[in-house]
Amino acid sequence: MAPVQARHATAPLQGLSWDDGAERRDWPTGRESRGRRRAGEWAPLAVALFWMLATFGAFWLSDLSDRVPNPEMLCAFVLGAVGLFALGYSAQILLNRPGRTTTTPPAQTTWVRRLVFLGAGYTVALSLLRLSALGATGPQDILNGLRDPAAGYLHKLDAYEQGIGQGDALVSLLTFLGVLGTVLAPLLVVYWRQLSAAARVAGIVGLSFDAAYYLYTGTLKGLGDTAILSAAGLLVVITAPRHSLTRRRAAVVIGGVIAAVFVGYLAFNQAARAESFGTSDLTRPSPALVDLVGPRAADGLTATAFYPTHGYLGLAYNLQEPFVWSQGLGGAPAIRLFLQETFGVDTSAHPSYPERTEYATGWPSDQYWSTIYPWLASDLTFPGAALFMAVVGWFFARVWLDVTRTRRILPLLIFAQLWILILYLPANNQLGMSPESVFGLITLLILYRASASRLVRV
Repeated sequence: MAPVQARHATAPLQGLSWDDGAERRDWPTGRESRGRRRAGEWAPLAVALFWMLATFGAFWLSDLSDRVPNPEMLCAFVLGAVGLFALGYSAQILLNRPGRTTTTPPAQTTWVRRLVFLGAGYTVALSLLRLSALGATGPQDILNGLRDPAAGYLHKLDAYEQGIGQGDALVSLLTFLGVLGTVLAPLLVVYWRQLSAAARVAGIVGLSFDAAYYLYTGTLKGLGDTAILSAAGLLVVITAPRHSLTRRRAAVVIGGVIAAVFVGYLAFNQAARAESFGTSDLTRPSPALVDLVGPRAADGLTATAFYPTHGYLGLAYNLQEPFVWSQGLGGAPAIRLFLQETFGVDTSAHPSYPERTEYATGWPSDQYWSTIYPWLASDLTFPGAALFMAVVGWFFARVWLDVTRTRRILPLLIFAQLWILILYLPANNQLGMSPESVFGLITLLILYRASASRLVRV
């Protein structure tokens, strides 16, 4: 045992397993084992394809489809990109031989607890700085934002226009440490049973402060990210053969509750915005729905359906515009903003695809969505963006196999981040919308590459 202990002391996170301690069971054997493993390997692809195709199909069932100027081109591109994503994922799964799953002693979960504490501290600090910059003074302000999300959202937009909170040195430092903002939700979900009571409380406090900021500002982004990261962790729990059927069923129920709460707040939030800002022609509810549930609820339900589908109309407009290279600045709006605020770089000379489309068609790039594809195409062209989806699918499958076979933390965190990219695909490049998300993902990818070279083993 001594050599093993020494090795773990120098590489404390190597092979860390969420199966340790609470449920020490042997894998199923024979046909049952092969069936569970095979189903688990393909589960992320099935969920991703369902989401991509369901949102695209819902778009064609809406009134927005009547405005599409190039339906054949839109269908060919979207279905081609989705097909390439599936091809990349399938190639990774089929070319990888089944591997044995590794486990480590329960003591290794100490390092997960430390990461949870670090993530909680980071999230609390960043949330408090942002709340303070926007003038929040206590819980009552948070409750006011919860009651009237439209007012909170307008307050945030006004603050941004005035430059409030921009250029803060401490916020900039925390931006570079964005990798700590990626750990909390997935680690809490996957390792809940192995965490100490103090770590659980710290994690919940961290997520609560994060939610408080987004509720105060009436913003859906952070709440949606947390819901997605939690759901990614639940998928790991559901597909792990070592977990009991009861635990997997509990994970499904918890996932359903998270989805219901988020969708409910989404409808409430969008109804409040529609009431305060007015309802555009694009989100006007049908008279039959108004008669059935009332005008406010009808606005909320219509906006909720509009939320994940209208980006395809923006994509159709973008597909009509010629390619102009954005010099590497078009894919991630957060990088453009960071360069402007931190280094004074003028990025206006190299607009992104959505910005150029706004000039040409009037489709507002900062108000309505255009899917992730025009952001990628700003530097890759649209054919390049479609091919990039094959790379995303291939890498998505690779980290998922790492998650299920090696139990390492880095693949788990990257897997959760990729779910944000995939589920926001009908909207925008969500991972590129905030600086801490960009730097967090970059850090994870660098560490993952280093781990492949055995420079880092996490």
